[in-house]
Amino acid sequence: MMKAEHQLIWQHAKPYLNTRSNDTHTLYCYYFAQQLTAVHPEANVNIVLPAILLHDVGWSTVPADKQLQSFGPHMRYPDLRRRHETEGARIAGDILTALDYTPAHIREITAIIDGHDTRIEALSLSDALVKDADKLWRYTPFGLETVRGWFGYSTAEQMVLLEKWLAYRFFTETAVHMARGLLALLHLNHNDFGK
Repeated sequence: MMKAEHQLIWQHAKPYLNTRSNDTHTLYCYYFAQQLTAVHPEANVNIVLPAILLHDVGWSTVPADKQLQSFGPHMRYPDLRRRHETEGARIAGDILTALDYTPAHIREITAIIDGHDTRIEALSLSDALVKDADKLWRYTPFGLETVRGWFGYSTAEQMVLLEKWLAYRFFTETAVHMARGLLALLHLNHNDFGK
């Protein structure tokens, strides 16, 4: 369940997330982030959860016809991928300012958003959990369907890719364990068991 203060952020973020199912993606990420912060109470939930709700608002500034070429296997516009982060940080800052978040919280949240896809290291545990939550959605049936629609990958191709990602895409062991469990469920749901 989403906390009341996060509902306010969500209502402000939603208009910026109406592209490529980013609204649904964000909700999946939010619930994964809740689970990650439950296992990592030392992380600042007041940073992680607002950051995940706002992490992709910057895609609203990237032309829709270029978004699928701004990341993934057919990337032609890495500058636009970066733009979604910098513009996302700006939009998030505006939203959080309007909601009376403290300058310190705004700085930390926007620093996470500004680099959540392109920065290869995590700035903090909070950043690591945002990055991990942003990847875990791929291990869901919704993730499989969405990526198939974007890039034409078959389920089998995606399963191979998701298995490989376990070795290097996540920052926390918690996320790796969650991804393994989700991947096992995907295999169970897509396996004919020799029939």
